[in-house]
Amino acid sequence: MTTSNAVSKAHSAHSIGTLTVISWTLGPTDDIPATPFLMVYSLGDGLHGPEAGEAELRSTLEDMGVPIGGIVVDAAQERGIGAHLLVEAGRAVLTMPFMNAQCLVPEDWQAAAYATGHVIVKVPVVPWPDAQPGVPIAEDRLKAFLTDEHVVRNSGLIAVPVSRIQG
Repeated sequence: MTTSNAVSKAHSAHSIGTLTVISWTLGPTDDIPATPFLMVYSLGDGLHGPEAGEAELRSTLEDMGVPIGGIVVDAAQERGIGAHLLVEAGRAVLTMPFMNAQCLVPEDWQAAAYATGHVIVKVPVVPWPDAQPGVPIAEDRLKAFLTDEHVVRNSGLIAVPVSRIQG
């Protein structure tokens, strides 16, 4: 099970609605090391309803240079993306032009983030109102949402380099 974290209550009154962040890893397999992911999704509870929130989130990502349903954009190469990630002490701190979030992450996720040097951030514009912040999400529910064809076609993907506190 994974627990999601609310990004900011301030977004509840905004048309995107409450944004939530959840972490998971894919793998490892014999050929590929574990890949760490973060997903930023809306609950669809924005001021003007889920459709307006979806349109605004889509527009925000496209303005950042993140295609919807397209390729993974490398934030290390495309500095205009404005996505930054600090991973330290069991926490991922994600900053994007439209949000800041801190998410607790398990040790294996943190180790995978350090090993790969980046995290794939998935931002579906499709709201997921069933996954409430702070409530554990069963792996099968997460997988069903992530692999839903409509969600896949309507998501932006960003490879964000991992930063650490220097000391």
